[in-house]
Amino acid sequence: MTLTPLSREQQLEQLINSAPKEMSPSHDLWQGIEKRMDKPLMSPTRQSQHGRLWAIAASFIMLVALGYSQLPYFNQLTTQQTELAQNSAMPAQSGDAALQLLLTQIAASHQAQVDNLEQTTNALAWQTSSFSAPVEQGLAELRRAATQIYQALQANPTDKQLWQLWLWVQQRELDLLQQGQKLPIKNSTQGNIL
Repeated sequence: MTLTPLSREQQLEQLINSAPKEMSPSHDLWQGIEKRMDKPLMSPTRQSQHGRLWAIAASFIMLVALGYSQLPYFNQLTTQQTELAQNSAMPAQSGDAALQLLLTQIAASHQAQVDNLEQTTNALAWQTSSFSAPVEQGLAELRRAATQIYQALQANPTDKQLWQLWLWVQQRELDLLQQGQKLPIKNSTQGNIL
């Protein structure tokens, strides 16, 4: 025998009406709350202090390691900033001539960075990797774009967007060279004797 939807609703209404209007706890909870409120706050134990010291020491070591790993990039950046500061401290020249000089100096600085990256021990080894073709293609495209932007900047050295684009392309070239050096190296084991 199935119940009709109306009888189910009636049963539900009866159950709701017969349920108690409020419920009281089985025992008084307020006494336990008062006891906890009267207790003083616990001071940190030696173990938690020891753990904090280790966490601080580990954080400091990580910061030092990160700073040390970024040191070459920081040195390159400070060198470029020093050159830019020296150029801005130069006596006032005609606007375009000063920008042309700055353009030449930045190009020379960038080329020195590229040469430095290409002279590292992994510079030639990554080119033997099977993954090097896309990296080499990307480098070629970036270098072509940098050349075209450089020529456009020589014609119009006051264009801020061209400057930003040129500096961005140069940075991407450096980044790609660094990524290429991290590629796995395919070593030839032919002729090696164990």
